[in-house]
Amino acid sequence: MTIIRNNSPKDAVVNDIIGREWAMFQKTQNIGGRAACQDQFDTFYVNRYAQHSAWQAETLESYRNDLIAAEMVGRNLITEKYGYMMEFTDPAYYNANLRDRLPALSEEKAQLIAEIVSLQLIGYQAYAKAYPALARGGRPAEQSGWDTSIRDYSVGEYRTYSENTLRQLLRDMKQMDNPVLRIQKTLVSFYGFDSLEKAEAAQRR
Repeated sequence: MTIIRNNSPKDAVVNDIIGREWAMFQKTQNIGGRAACQDQFDTFYVNRYAQHSAWQAETLESYRNDLIAAEMVGRNLITEKYGYMMEFTDPAYYNANLRDRLPALSEEKAQLIAEIVSLQLIGYQAYAKAYPALARGGRPAEQSGWDTSIRDYSVGEYRTYSENTLRQLLRDMKQMDNPVLRIQKTLVSFYGFDSLEKAEAAQRR
């Protein structure tokens, strides 16, 4: 199903980033063994492309540099992302096994993440109100049962970014009317819909 988009210099950077992320994802060890999603490149690609293609070129270059720097010292940012997420999904395990092994957050990084996630959740609320059927098919905004929330997933991921990347990303999000709508419109385009309205109507059927 996947159409690997490579129509511009920006696409080339996005695809390079996704390739590096996928390689890290393949090396991520889960507590319960290899996860099914680690064998689903199509799903991984469309979700990561939809997110990264919304960023400006400077943000993409900064994040690619984060990945390259991590590779050079043997860090796996995908593994770290899931580790950080466990502070919210399994606090006991996180405190006993991960807290002291993951890079500590600076005060500036924590503040940048809080601002970014706040803008993201505001955008999500508008998206969920306009397209409720589509929203129900994704993650909940806040933790609900065993589902990892948008907030928890995003905080975990953003903690792996450098402060420079976070500053660039915050700038990008402030300049977009609604970053969530932009990402979701790109996402549904992979499944043959040229608008969120058409995807919403299909989801309701």
